[in-house]
Amino acid sequence: MDLGPVNICEEMTILHGGFLLAEQLFHPKALTELTKSDWERVGRPIVEALREISSATACSQPFAWKKKALIIIWAKVLQPYPVTPSDADTRWQEDVFFSVGNMIPTINHTVLFELLKSLEASGLFIQLLMALPTTICRAELERFLEHMSIDTSSKDVAFFLSVWWEMMKTTPRKCLQPCIWTNWPR
Repeated sequence: MDLGPVNICEEMTILHGGFLLAEQLFHPKALTELTKSDWERVGRPIVEALREISSATACSQPFAWKKKALIIIWAKVLQPYPVTPSDADTRWQEDVFFSVGNMIPTINHTVLFELLKSLEASGLFIQLLMALPTTICRAELERFLEHMSIDTSSKDVAFFLSVWWEMMKTTPRKCLQPCIWTNWPR
């Protein structure tokens, strides 16, 4: 009996718990206000939740669930904020991530990028990035560059170079032309 898709409830509960703990650690601020300097203190429960999920699913599909979780988190980041009642009314019918996305509090790109860096998921980042439509791909790359250029640490540089390497190994796409990597602040 294959219960793969059903098991998402257990994993989402763990991930939800990680976000709730992070939200509690950052209280009274919202996770949409999180900065790089806050991540060390606030991001740990989210990273630990994803590691717990990966270790629990190690026999079956640890990478697949990490990928699913990052897709859900990225979809959450891309949602318009604040959500109007008419948006919510449309989204529950059209958005495949509606129910799981609502388990995660509203977050910003810092959460996504710092989580990717903490998980050392540069290959997965590029794989998911290339799945986005060209205009969104470009915008996300620009946001990534902006994020990496603020309070840059050695971990940021290492992750950036890892992302760069993964990008070079990937088949070129329109979203990379003209190459926005040339916009790196000097």
